[in-house]
Amino acid sequence: MTEKEAFTLVDTLMRTGITELDILGGEPMLVPYMKDLLGYVTSARIAVNISTNGSLPEMVHTIAKIPTRLLHIGFSLHGFSDTHNAITMSDNFNFVLEGIVKTIEEGKTPIVKSVLTSTNRDEIQTLIHYLGELGVKKYFLLHEDIIGRQQHAGFLSFPDFMRYFSTLRSDLKEIPDIGFVAASGFYKCGRTACRRCDAGSTKLAVLPDGSTFPCNLLLGFKEFCLGNILRDEFETIHNHPILQRFRQFHGNVCSSIQCPRYESCSGGCPAHSYYFYRNLDAPDPRCQFINL
Repeated sequence: MTEKEAFTLVDTLMRTGITELDILGGEPMLVPYMKDLLGYVTSARIAVNISTNGSLPEMVHTIAKIPTRLLHIGFSLHGFSDTHNAITMSDNFNFVLEGIVKTIEEGKTPIVKSVLTSTNRDEIQTLIHYLGELGVKKYFLLHEDIIGRQQHAGFLSFPDFMRYFSTLRSDLKEIPDIGFVAASGFYKCGRTACRRCDAGSTKLAVLPDGSTFPCNLLLGFKEFCLGNILRDEFETIHNHPILQRFRQFHGNVCSSIQCPRYESCSGGCPAHSYYFYRNLDAPDPRCQFINL
């Protein structure tokens, strides 16, 4: 996205009353105008969550200096050095730590995020203890996204993920704010309690060319494109017929009523269902009772 297009997008968000913007990658710290864009967004009273792999600590430090409470920097850290570098196929563990420390030094609260996998599950607790000693106060454990995989064995089902997370939160006190991130279709809450998931209701996803989709996990499917936010009226995108599939849903697409989470679940992530089965109304394959 060019600098002009990025600022045009922010102007659209301001006009439509959007209050929160998530900037994901790739690596957004590589964008040359990012500091100016973040300053512009936050001056418009829009909260920004920007996620980084931490490989550019000096750029992180520059952005952390922006004088606002509306900017939240999230760092991906999936274990200690050997594990993190193996999972990310990089050598940036020390860069991530440097960025976290510099963000804390600037008076901001970094958000550290780990995707829970079979590779790192035995060291997450020790990692959280270490992060607490560094001064980290906010941590999120992420349920693994398996879209794009040909082989999907070894992932944790959502019930298994939640059991792990519950134990983690009850056993550890080093970081005061420990939360989780998982597909909203696995847990009904708030404004989307009567819908399949948050897609098209509390969030939309935008590609660098302006193409807009119900959520970021559906970006690879042209049939879910709602239009282009840089060219089309926002109302046209927001009222697209595709979104009714997500908004007018009640109940649970999963038939496993014996699952202890059946009443609070709508069947998981429809993007996962569509990727694996080409059916939005199939249960997410990460359900405990689905055998692929």
